[in-house]
Amino acid sequence: MIIRLVDADSGSTAEVSTFGARVLSWQCQGRERIFMPDIGKDDPRAAPHGGVPVLFPQFGFFGNGRKHGVVRDIDWAVEKQADDFVLMHCRFENPEAFSKAEVRLRVELERDALAMYFSVINASNTAMRFTCGLHTYLRVEDVSQVRVTGLEQSAWQDALNGLQSVAAAKQALEGPVNVDRVYVGTPEKLTLAEALSGVSIEQTGFADTVVWNPGPELALGLSDLGDEEWRNFLCIEAAQISPPVELPAWDTWYGRQRLQIRDI
Repeated sequence: MIIRLVDADSGSTAEVSTFGARVLSWQCQGRERIFMPDIGKDDPRAAPHGGVPVLFPQFGFFGNGRKHGVVRDIDWAVEKQADDFVLMHCRFENPEAFSKAEVRLRVELERDALAMYFSVINASNTAMRFTCGLHTYLRVEDVSQVRVTGLEQSAWQDALNGLQSVAAAKQALEGPVNVDRVYVGTPEKLTLAEALSGVSIEQTGFADTVVWNPGPELALGLSDLGDEEWRNFLCIEAAQISPPVELPAWDTWYGRQRLQIRDI
């Protein structure tokens, strides 16, 4: 099921699928701000590379389980909804680790912003360990022309080179084509800038930020991406990777990512 959110004052809209609790669209100020490949526009189950997938209980290969976890590939239940927000949840169980969790995502539409509130409730008698993230695909006109600021002082791990550690660049990230970087201990505010507009990205709870674009060669091997669609997105992902969350029994962990349109 696809749930449509509307901000009555601005006319902004968003669409969220109950499959994976994935944001599929965010229309704001006359533009689509979230990337979905053409192959996934009619069937959100068909295209993992797009929207905002929820990654839990594992981000990427940072753990011993399935890459990017399992909750992005199951149906979530709607708990509450109104014109401008929806709250969904699903239950996760790992018998091998004797752990159970309830995972929740609230997607809230504002006049010029979209906020995603993610929480994990440990519903077991033992502590649980996990990594997680919101794999946000931001739509851009041409990724080679964008500029990311806010990460200048953050060291990063290069996932294209065996997670080799790289010192902080001390400069903005320009034209990030074919990058896969795990920035550790990042600021709460970043900016993605294009020629005429930009997106302010705020995150709390999530300590890390992943920046990813496959570039032309890797994109050829991704069956749900058209040959040139790599040009039209940059993933800036709120993540908790290093260290993993150690969540005590019956405790709750919270993370938030908020996207807001800003003038350049």
